[in-house]
Amino acid sequence: MTSEGKKVCDDAIKDQIMEAIQDEAFFYGYHKITIYLRTKMRLIINHKKVYRLCKELQILKQRVIKQPVKGRISVNREIKKSNELWEADIKYAI
Repeated sequence: MTSEGKKVCDDAIKDQIMEAIQDEAFFYGYHKITIYLRTKMRLIINHKKVYRLCKELQILKQRVIKQPVKGRISVNREIKKSNELWEADIKYAI
């Protein structure tokens, strides 16, 4: 919807998304595109709809899933059975 209450079809929104991406020299995420459509184009639009339209246009990058860092246990020792090596962290509360 526009700020006046008129409905806008998905194809018109897709055109505005493509114009926004081509005007700028860097890549946008769907959150930034949503903010652009709300402020510059004066549309009342949900970020979920923008995500769906960007997915249809195939302009979304693949998400990078960060793997958790595994802690290292005793670098120079070979542990062969349980309770052979214990480690502890100390925290001080001031």
